[in-house]
Amino acid sequence: MNMKYTLRGQIISVLLEHLKASFIFFTVWILAISVTSSKIGGAVYSAIATFFWFAIIYSAGYQAEKNDKKSYSPLTPKPYKGALLSFGVLAVNALIVLSYLLAWRISGDGENLTNLRAVAVNAIYLFWFSPFIGFLGTQKGAIAPFGYIIIFVLPTASCFLGYFAGYKNFDISEKLRRLVYEKKK
Repeated sequence: MNMKYTLRGQIISVLLEHLKASFIFFTVWILAISVTSSKIGGAVYSAIATFFWFAIIYSAGYQAEKNDKKSYSPLTPKPYKGALLSFGVLAVNALIVLSYLLAWRISGDGENLTNLRAVAVNAIYLFWFSPFIGFLGTQKGAIAPFGYIIIFVLPTASCFLGYFAGYKNFDISEKLRRLVYEKKK
């Protein structure tokens, strides 16, 4: 059976979507570092990146529900299942956040990292959370309280809303097409 027809496969699919999105946003962030390093530029970048990241994860949840509705799928659609799909992303987020905080506590001198492992953890942190980097606060071993909400609530909300929209047969692209295209008389 295809992985998209198992709960574990769907969780991995959402995790891979986050990984792909992080790669894209990290690349954009690095290419535009002169703009994104300023406070306003970082906030604008993070707002745009977070919006698109939300749409990507929402879409993954929506697609998972559509796969669940297929007659040959062994999975049964349930309205709360979307929240479960974010488990992989949440687990990796927790692991990276704990590693990041620990690396700065153990290896940081308050301003700089001195240990090669700590530098690697910092790089992974910056890569993984690149869509939200402007919202996470200072990058020297501290995460803003709002950052924790983005890291742990946003994945659950986006997966849940996407899956729930599919469950209720709400196609947002159909609604947007009505706004964009003129009705013929």
